[in-house]
Amino acid sequence: MRNWFQYIVLLVVLLITWQYFGSSNNTVKILISSPTACLQYFSENKQQLLGAVAITAFESIIGLIAATGIAFILMGLCFRFPSFYKFILPIVLTTQVIPLITLAPFFILWLGIGVSSKIALAATISFYPVFMNFATGYNAISSNIFDLLDIYKAKRSFRILKVYFPLSLPNIFTGLKVAATLSVIGAIVAEFSGTDNGLGKNLLLSSIRIEPELMMLSIFFSALVGGALFGFIFLIERISGKWYLNSNKY
Repeated sequence: MRNWFQYIVLLVVLLITWQYFGSSNNTVKILISSPTACLQYFSENKQQLLGAVAITAFESIIGLIAATGIAFILMGLCFRFPSFYKFILPIVLTTQVIPLITLAPFFILWLGIGVSSKIALAATISFYPVFMNFATGYNAISSNIFDLLDIYKAKRSFRILKVYFPLSLPNIFTGLKVAATLSVIGAIVAEFSGTDNGLGKNLLLSSIRIEPELMMLSIFFSALVGGALFGFIFLIERISGKWYLNSNKY
């Protein structure tokens, strides 16, 4: 409770400072406006702003789901064919050499200016942390457990569902929490290259039109979407990962 009180006090101090300088200093007003001006802008453009939030949130969520599904499918193939992991790992690592945000124009040319191209980039950026953390969790399993499974000749389905997946959960959720914020970044970056609506478009327009209220509100809602996705993953982990969270110090 004490920590929450400190955060609230810090937030109030920041808002008061922002309001003071945003109202009294013309340079600050042009750069980041003020809280009251942002609230007024929101009340006048509520429908358009919330529509942009909904679109970007949808792109981020579907991109994260797609990335998680692909990562799980590939790890399933790695469980079934151990040599496949050695084959695909260099390919996955090589893809990270490419600055993924540069792929936004490619996805737009391939899938069009609609939400499909934004989902594709969000999934591409989100895939790596999910897959690599899942693989790390699997590789961290003790060799004694594998020996025990071999002695009892456990079925592959039992190994995956009852051993590999549960013991990899801490790493899987770590990857998902990282990917949750990356998916929002991927969707917004893709929107920079062209879209009908979205937070990325609003951020781009705010710099062209010099509208600091639109910029600050878009940044706030971007953080809100990313925080909501992170919080949802965190909540699922609290429910399904009690067996290992109870032993953590933090």
